[in-house]
Amino acid sequence: MTREQSLDKKIMLWCGQHNWLCFHTNVGKIKFYDEKQKEWRWFDTGLPVGWPDLMILTDKGKVIYCETKIHPRKPTKEQVKTINILSERGFIAFVCYSIEEFVEKMKSEGMICY
Repeated sequence: MTREQSLDKKIMLWCGQHNWLCFHTNVGKIKFYDEKQKEWRWFDTGLPVGWPDLMILTDKGKVIYCETKIHPRKPTKEQVKTINILSERGFIAFVCYSIEEFVEKMKSEGMICY
């Protein structure tokens, strides 16, 4: 497991402990063998390039989008663009580098009070 995957899991666990649903979303394609067509084909996940790693549904009816990174990695241009679009539309959307940063963001957004 990579350090970024470990961060994803920590956030997912934290969300579960707060009665929130957290989904890891995958962007991309995989190749598989189609038995009917007898050929290799691509399967597209359907999410646009740049979509954040985590989609969180809170117990207050809010949707949060979180792109996880580990320093020194930075979000791609597509990820920054998507986060900006989601934020402009009223969603909480951000890049997060640690579980502590995630919790602080939830506090600053008024999602938790402690």
